[in-house]
Amino acid sequence: MPYKKRKRISNARIFARAAVSFLIFIAIYFLLSILLTAFVYLLYASGYIGYNNYNFLLDVAALLPLSIAVFVYMRLYKRMSLQKIKSALGFVPKGIAANVAIGILIFLVILAFEIAVGLASAATNVPINTNADLVFAGAPMWFYIFAAVIEPINEEIMFRGFLVPRLGVILSALIFGAAHYSYYSTFGIEVIAAFIFGTMAGYVFKKKKSIYPGIVAHILVNSLAVLALIGGI
Repeated sequence: MPYKKRKRISNARIFARAAVSFLIFIAIYFLLSILLTAFVYLLYASGYIGYNNYNFLLDVAALLPLSIAVFVYMRLYKRMSLQKIKSALGFVPKGIAANVAIGILIFLVILAFEIAVGLASAATNVPINTNADLVFAGAPMWFYIFAAVIEPINEEIMFRGFLVPRLGVILSALIFGAAHYSYYSTFGIEVIAAFIFGTMAGYVFKKKKSIYPGIVAHILVNSLAVLALIGGI
């Protein structure tokens, strides 16, 4: 068999395997999301939770399965041990202090971007809104805690730990940015900020093989946003 033909067949097989793996992961995610949504509905229908909590728990049911699906996929489909999963996702104990420092630096870059956007808005008298206040309107306190702490870890596992090794830094950052489109922020500021964050966090993950810088930065960014919403800043 000619070399070029063998190479085309090999590339086709690689692509087919990748496509199958992707479809299996998506199926796992949707199955988990459906099960969690059904559980939340049962709690609501049984009167254990009110309408307000029900609405925000539906958001959790759509978001939390991202990281859970990663673990299920790697453990059951890829047959990886828990230790290998932790290592692959960047949960490595070495260099914690340095990783925390890098995470703080990423946070400061995003903070500088937000300040620059605010100054530009003030100078031009053009209101630039992230619309986060609309997303969190009427949210119970537990949802603020979820958004500040749990969701950053959840998203870092998915977008950095899982997607960066498979799709690369830029593509994973683009998907991360697109995931923030639902805020409908002015000029897509939320999407741009998320893309910048995703690029920096993804690059650091690829170089350091650690998810901790992204988690630290993400928690700081979200916590600041939550505090601003609570304080009415």
